[in-house]
Amino acid sequence: MTTPPIAPLDFSGLIPIEYSTQIIQEALQRSAVLQLANLVPMGTGIAEMPVPTSLPQAGWVSVAGGRKPYTALGLGTKTLHAEEVAAVTAIPDVYLEDVSINLWGWVRPRLAEAIAIAIDEAILFGHNNPATFPAGGVLDPAYSIATPAGFDAADTVNNAMAAVEAQGLQVNGDAADLTVKGMLRGLRDSQGALLLGFDQINGRDTQTLWGQPITYTPFITGNTNFITGDWSSLVVGVRQDIRYLMDPSGVIVDDTGAVAISGFQDNTTPLKVWARFACTIINPVTRQVPAGAKPFAQTKLAGWVPPAAATSQAGTHAPAKSGTAQKPA
Repeated sequence: MTTPPIAPLDFSGLIPIEYSTQIIQEALQRSAVLQLANLVPMGTGIAEMPVPTSLPQAGWVSVAGGRKPYTALGLGTKTLHAEEVAAVTAIPDVYLEDVSINLWGWVRPRLAEAIAIAIDEAILFGHNNPATFPAGGVLDPAYSIATPAGFDAADTVNNAMAAVEAQGLQVNGDAADLTVKGMLRGLRDSQGALLLGFDQINGRDTQTLWGQPITYTPFITGNTNFITGDWSSLVVGVRQDIRYLMDPSGVIVDDTGAVAISGFQDNTTPLKVWARFACTIINPVTRQVPAGAKPFAQTKLAGWVPPAAATSQAGTHAPAKSGTAQKPA
């Protein structure tokens, strides 16, 4: 009689289902991409979506009952390939057995942060991204316009937003490096009103700049610390939400193939967290740019510069207009 193989013990019950859901929510709140992009569910690992390649045009009918003018509407496709993002860690069993330690409350946000950072680095900057993702990410020159700095942070933001709007696109959000928050926090308009605020978006308080949501995440590049644009053009497919698995008999190997941790031998329980996402960026056709607009603009925000200093540095800088940001007293 053949003895069936012994299945590993299932320790996943140590993490309640509601906490597993919290990983998803915390990753969403920590990732600029997951907050701002157009998230679409994927039923399979590869999906195609129609994308307009030309815009229709209507015309007036000059005679009652006359023939209506024909217009073409071109459609192309963009392909979404679901790719896996994952992390593996290990928890000593003595900590799992100590009910006085809120171990999951400590581990959960760090796992969420790891997933969020990997997503943002790949999709925003093209860093360590899968081959099926846009090669240079959002910051690639094919999708993003580099805009010059203004005389203060608010003027620089306005330059970037205007670059997107000039192509016939609506700005609907901003992503910024964490250090930008301090630059913008005290900026006021000429009437003394703060430019930063809060709005209720999707049932939660969301920070806004000029009425558009802004999210902050540590950027990995020193050349850009602010991205604005039409985030509906950034399509992120969600094939599998974030999941986890704990296996006390699991083994973790390093990049060379050597065993780093043996769950059984080291009295340590490996923990795996993973998800599958896809990404594509659309260059939307507009009346201003029929060949396809660049939906994003990037820039480098610097600290506040007094208008007099800005004038002396630039030489020909125009006086600040009413409504531009002023440094609070």
